Amino acid sequence: MMCLKIQTLTRGCARGFLTLFAILAISFLVSGCIVGGVRTVYVSPGNPVRIRKEVKAKVWVADKDGKWVQSTMVIPEGWYALSDPKK
Repeated sequence: MMCLKIQTLTRGCARGFLTLFAILAISFLVSGCIVGGVRTVYVSPGNPVRIRKEVKAKVWVADKDGKWVQSTMVIPEGWYALSDPKK
């Protein structure tokens, strides 16, 4: 009689655990889809991208002699960025 109760209790616990796990997994997946989870978009090389938010960036600029020098600048929202065609 005691073994029967333990087996029933163990099966009930396992079933409850699996049910809880399934509910949590489904709610986690659905919340990511509904709330707007992270989305990655691949941009192939050579295609322009538009800057969405102002960003401070390290850039290369040409000086008065045409020599490339390191600099930093704030790239404003709405500007387009392109890859270097030489590379």
